Amino acid sequence: MAAPRHRWPLGRGFERFYGFLGGDTDQYNPDLVADNHHINQPRTAEEGYHLTEDLADKAIEFLTDLRNVEPAKPFFLYFCTGAGHAPHHVPPEWSERYRGVFDMGWDKARGAIFQRQKDMGVVPPDTNLTPRPHWIQEWETLPEDEKRLYSRMMEVYAGFISHTDHHIGRLIDYIEELGELNNTIIVAISDNGATAEGGPHGPLN
Repeated sequence: MAAPRHRWPLGRGFERFYGFLGGDTDQYNPDLVADNHHINQPRTAEEGYHLTEDLADKAIEFLTDLRNVEPAKPFFLYFCTGAGHAPHHVPPEWSERYRGVFDMGWDKARGAIFQRQKDMGVVPPDTNLTPRPHWIQEWETLPEDEKRLYSRMMEVYAGFISHTDHHIGRLIDYIEELGELNNTIIVAISDNGATAEGGPHGPLN
């Protein structure tokens, strides 16, 4: 508690802070910080706690507090989740909705995703799909046990991202309820994306 805080968010210009400071944050039992001090999470994982939901709740609370005191003050809100960084922790009902969706394997999945990106105009229609990295095995050459494991990994990841998208949506809906969505710039930024930590099989601990 006697350590300096000048590199913490409040020392970098933020007026309020709620979240986590370290990477690889446990989504059910995070090391939480409020402003310049560590705090306990508001409820346990057994009681239904999840970090992303908590962060969205707190962001909405911060905006409510601001508007109750300064109705016209502009705000900068940096909403930073732990998803989809490891560890991939998500309530089962979110990952279960993807059960079986990726059983076709990553080769076919990436082709379908890439085509959908073309159809949506995310990438130009003449874009070519990059080749599969040499160190990633062809899906059809994998043993059945590995196929089941990797399919489940993809299901959990997809559920994790969908769960995060839902709570980002809650925050955006609240800004719209305030009547400020048309006067708000939303910028989406990303971390490093897929990572080779743990080698081609991933860190399983």
